Amino acid sequence: MQAIGILYPGDMGHNVGRVLKEDGFAVVTTLVGRSARTRHLSAQAAITELDSLLAVVEQADIVLSIIPPTAAPTVSRDFAQAVQQANRRPLFVDANAVSPMTVSQVGETIRAAGCDFLDACIIGPARDVRGRCTVYVSGPNVREFEAALGQSLRMHPLGDTIGQASAFKMLFSGLNKGLVAVLSELTVAAQEYDCLDDLLACYTELFPGVMQSLEWLVPTYPFHAARRAEEMRELAETLEHLHSSAVMARGTQQTLAEIGQLDLTGRFPEYGEHDWTLRQVLEALGQCGALKRGS
Repeated sequence: MQAIGILYPGDMGHNVGRVLKEDGFAVVTTLVGRSARTRHLSAQAAITELDSLLAVVEQADIVLSIIPPTAAPTVSRDFAQAVQQANRRPLFVDANAVSPMTVSQVGETIRAAGCDFLDACIIGPARDVRGRCTVYVSGPNVREFEAALGQSLRMHPLGDTIGQASAFKMLFSGLNKGLVAVLSELTVAAQEYDCLDDLLACYTELFPGVMQSLEWLVPTYPFHAARRAEEMRELAETLEHLHSSAVMARGTQQTLAEIGQLDLTGRFPEYGEHDWTLRQVLEALGQCGALKRGS
């Protein structure tokens, strides 16, 4: 059975690691410089901690990079540096919410170190990797990756071109995050006019599928809004690279960044990271005076 490295076991990473461990894979990571939260999540998934990234390279057959978008280039450079000191060349899989341009840069770094490279993205709720997540993959090593992990992770090959999976993630993310952003703006205003209940009831009656999705999406934003704003920056840059309109993407980026700056989990510790409902998030935004502009 192959050994899989996870860089790093955050929300999605530790749940991917948990699934792979349940299926008998050796799952390893290093927690040097990682936060207490990441250490806690890694311990929950019983992922084996090694003392360095070099040790991960020396043990892993496949390394999955599952990190915030802004960290992707740095992690790829750290990995490439570790590879230069090792006698092994694991397959490196970038599974981050980054633009095709960013993943191309990451791929150049990895291939220059002598490793094969795969572009990927994971779509679905981190809490249910086995049941509801799909790994979309592209690149020349798709079949190798699918053969290795396809029994544990639902795979959807997109093609042989690096950048396809990253573009897919960007274009998917723009819709769900755009819905959250526009709902936040509209319901903050609804609270000013004291018609939030009626508005939500109307949305639910006319758009039941959309509201059902938002019921599980919105409660994740008090903790994750800032990171998702980073993803929307990557989407906007993707669209602008194509000389396409990015007005909605830039607006979503700004709205989510403002929500992230509110530190809702700090202001409302009774809900923590996970115990929010859609209604509680929207009411918290109203209480905090979110998304206001100076007159």
